[in-house]
Amino acid sequence: MWAMTACSGDPDDTASWRREILPLCSRRNTLITQAGDKGRVLKATGEGWFGGHRVGRFEAKGIGQWSHEE
Repeated sequence: MWAMTACSGDPDDTASWRREILPLCSRRNTLITQAGDKGRVLKATGEGWFGGHRVGRFEAKGIGQWSHEE
């Protein structure tokens, strides 16, 4: 299983990004790894795919919900 990130629209729009955990064969893993931060575009859908969950724009969740009371 591999952590993947996909972009299906405007890269500046947080709604265009999603994260997935997917099984990849060794050939696909090699292609994604070689692409690095540039990613690969799936011809059938036009989506950009990136290895890992370190790329993309996602809305912050939980801001202001932490309390550091002692």
